[in-house]
Amino acid sequence: MESDRSPVLTLKNLRLLFGGRGGWKSDGTERLDGFLADPALVRSLREDDLRRKRLPLILTSLLVGLLLGAGGMLLGLYLWRPVSFQSGASAAMMARILASQAQTAWRAKELDQAVSHAQLAVELAPNLVDAWDALALSLFYSGQTVKAEQAAQKCLKIDAGYTRAYLLLGDFSFYTGAWKQAEAYWRKAPDAKRNLAGLLLLENRFEEATPRVRELARDRPDDPMVRVMREAVQLGRLTPELQRKLAPDFVASRNPDTAEAWDLFWDGRYEEASAVFSRALSKSPRDGSAIIGRGWCLLQIGSPREAQSAFDQALAFWPSSYSALNGRAWTNKALGQTEGAEAIWRQLVTDFPRSEEMEIPSCYKGLGTLHYERGDYVGASYYLTRARLGDPFDREITSLLRSSLDRQAVP
Repeated sequence: MESDRSPVLTLKNLRLLFGGRGGWKSDGTERLDGFLADPALVRSLREDDLRRKRLPLILTSLLVGLLLGAGGMLLGLYLWRPVSFQSGASAAMMARILASQAQTAWRAKELDQAVSHAQLAVELAPNLVDAWDALALSLFYSGQTVKAEQAAQKCLKIDAGYTRAYLLLGDFSFYTGAWKQAEAYWRKAPDAKRNLAGLLLLENRFEEATPRVRELARDRPDDPMVRVMREAVQLGRLTPELQRKLAPDFVASRNPDTAEAWDLFWDGRYEEASAVFSRALSKSPRDGSAIIGRGWCLLQIGSPREAQSAFDQALAFWPSSYSALNGRAWTNKALGQTEGAEAIWRQLVTDFPRSEEMEIPSCYKGLGTLHYERGDYVGASYYLTRARLGDPFDREITSLLRSSLDRQAVP
């Protein structure tokens, strides 16, 4: 997947970087809109080589913008206007920072921001594998599986020895149900030993899996997933509970309609996204990603009972899907079924072994909200703090946490 490195695209990404989607417009955002509408200014971004000496100051201002958010935007835009980035150590440094920010954003389910950061990173440093790696993950978790695979393949074109790309491609295949393809990729990735061992167990290939699991148990005895595998090897079989813990926790799709719907969803256009998810399902009724996406759309537009039905449909085929389980919990809460919601959230944050899953901050937020509404501000503070650590972008988490702390007695 080749990058479009036009200054217009770069400036659009900068607007997302500093201001996010929608909402109010600052003076700096208005100025940016003016830049995008002025062809002469756009051309000048390429032509003005005389002021490249200001590049270090520009990079510094953009870094400040990343740290301070919209507050650093005016300085960044003012300094950005007369120059364009060129390849080199400074651009690579900035691209690495953006790639790291993209990883933080997708783990917090701020996927539009994650994709924006990663796209700008590959524009700044088109031969930096870390940037393409971040873009691949951001695209994948935002529902753009085919583009994510293209980004991962780009890593291999840049560096044929970048074996982590095979790990990513294996993951993408596993989550779309292409397990044979996943195995082929994972066998090329030294870091995919755990993934491959889990797949062998799921396919009941215990003779081949057992020595791999024993090696993992020696090297990573505290890894929750490895503990699950070791228990399976000791029993000589997968119980339903162990199988559930090893099964795919994420459901992906290569359906172009589903990809289009997720793009609309992350842009906040829930009714349009719901319609496109429905179109995808009319063609592929077993598209789990579309079923789950439609459930989240229905929840967002105020139809929790229909959303609950969609999540139940998904869980019938993909019982380990964190997104479907978390969605089911939020629909329970919306319908006043708080005990059911709490049970699911506690299960996800304690019983399931994937603590890095991007749904986890939302689960902690749900638990914190329940405790807050019950007047248990100590419990609320604990769960909301955990949520805030995983998702530093959600203002509602921050607001509830502050309120919980304010309502507690001063020691």
